[in-house]
Amino acid sequence: MILATQGDETERWEARQYLEDQEVGTAEGIIWNTECISPTAITILDILHPAYLGMLKQLMDWVTSFLEQHSRIDSFNQLWVVMPTYYGFAPLNKPYSQVMQRSGKEIKALRHIFVPIFVATLLNPSASQRIPSIGALLYVWNFMYFHLITQYQYHTEATIEYMENYLEDFHCQKDVFSRFHTSKATMMVSEALKKQLTLDNQEELDSFPLWTNLSAAAKGRRVDEDKMQIKSEIAQNLVDKSDFNFVKIHLQNHFSDHIHQLGNLLNASSELPEREMMDHKQPYRQPNRYHFAFPIVRMKAQQAVFQYRELN
Repeated sequence: MILATQGDETERWEARQYLEDQEVGTAEGIIWNTECISPTAITILDILHPAYLGMLKQLMDWVTSFLEQHSRIDSFNQLWVVMPTYYGFAPLNKPYSQVMQRSGKEIKALRHIFVPIFVATLLNPSASQRIPSIGALLYVWNFMYFHLITQYQYHTEATIEYMENYLEDFHCQKDVFSRFHTSKATMMVSEALKKQLTLDNQEELDSFPLWTNLSAAAKGRRVDEDKMQIKSEIAQNLVDKSDFNFVKIHLQNHFSDHIHQLGNLLNASSELPEREMMDHKQPYRQPNRYHFAFPIVRMKAQQAVFQYRELN
């Protein structure tokens, strides 16, 4: 991508041929010629977006769904509000489930207290909860340690190796949350499958010759068994159709490379190119997206006129 936009003529041609072979479009876009934006700046990672606003928020959604499934969310909420004051940590006043929007301060506090709260929440699991609880604990533990070690101001090869090991173990345990990471399309398919299985089951019962002769207790047991079977099939379908192929979980794999390049991730920020691109989003959405260059140029020209008037 960099060579296709910034290299010499030969490099640009070879890079574009390579991208076309990989089925990557190389149409000219106005963003590439905008001040403060370059392909190299866009690919720089920072901790804020992939870690804080990306994976940490995603992790909390998975964890709360996991705790609700195992009837542990009330214990988690109770522990959340009784954490004592500590240096650099202000106590949280509301249970976790009651907070709809969290500030950056609360997210930073979360990374320090989440592991002990989660461990205490899953104490004394039942026989059926033991294996998924161990997997969830290992998943959260490895992610939090990876997340904390990325924020070191100074790194050595040893700390980078620790970070890569935590990330590898994190990926080994992520399947425990696979059923909680489902797209809307997958949920719609699962709902349709549930309705179809319910109808098929009802038709099977109606066609059963001795169904009317069964007692109410026997009918209730049969209906409960069928419901459990349908629930199990739906859960398995969610696991089979779900995956972790999304950008923010993939970006974690590049953290170690960027530490080698930049010294530490605290040196990098994507705020400047992202702020510049945010100004393009609204005019990009207004037209049909096939002729978006002119509205973006017009918007940039209007901004320049206002800046000129303000300067005068």
